[in-house]
Amino acid sequence: MCHQKQLVPAMGNLSMFPPEIIFNVLDEILGSSPRLTHESFHAINQLMRTNKTLEQYIKLGWMGGNVLNSFKQGVNAVQWYPNIDNAKTALTLQGEDPEHPMPIAGPHGVGPDLITSIIFDDCIDCFECFSGVLPGTHMSCCNEGGWSFLSLALYAKSEKLLDLFFLLGFPREPKNFITGSANAMGTGPSILGMSASSRDHQSFAKLFKKLKSVLNGHGFQKTLRDNLTPKERSAIRSVAPPYLQKLLYEVGLVTMHPALRYSPYYSGKRTLMY
Repeated sequence: MCHQKQLVPAMGNLSMFPPEIIFNVLDEILGSSPRLTHESFHAINQLMRTNKTLEQYIKLGWMGGNVLNSFKQGVNAVQWYPNIDNAKTALTLQGEDPEHPMPIAGPHGVGPDLITSIIFDDCIDCFECFSGVLPGTHMSCCNEGGWSFLSLALYAKSEKLLDLFFLLGFPREPKNFITGSANAMGTGPSILGMSASSRDHQSFAKLFKKLKSVLNGHGFQKTLRDNLTPKERSAIRSVAPPYLQKLLYEVGLVTMHPALRYSPYYSGKRTLMY
């Protein structure tokens, strides 16, 4: 959920004050945190929605002015990459260890950066602020640690942003994206595996169908088996509705026919045995 920080009502009509005072207030909102937080970003974003004059002050004077402030410095410091290949190249040049990628929740003791927090909080409003500079297929962009935006949304179960990412479409090479590591350094679960382990059967079904379409029968079953661990298979089977159970049965990932599994005869613990 988005942070609903109650700053705007308490401030009253800020547009009555000179721009310098408004800008000082905005800097105070940001505080002294070394990283721009989603909470602060969201508060300022919501503040702009309260008054058109205030919105122009903030956008043109504070955000668009020549003088650096903590907001612009914080936004400019957000590191992201347009795709996994760019992220891998940059992180390799930075000396990142492929065997020890940055945790998906951010560096230890620091936590997630702004764009990661926005995705974790499933905040469409704040994400749209970044959309203007992002490539068309947002799902394959990566955060500072090389984790794709789709993997972040799967990890946090961010339903609104997951819907947005799938609506915007897959990257140019969907097979590699779906079956490859969710982290640019090649370590960690696949995107398909993450959707399974998160028990998000809707996202899993979309990835499953896209992969099936791309492969067009050429090694589809083997690809699924090679890219889903036993634990991931078990996780998605435990939540798969009948239509997905049927798809899994057809590729050999479920041994009991769905018609039998959902019959009155098999009700209870036996339906979970494979």
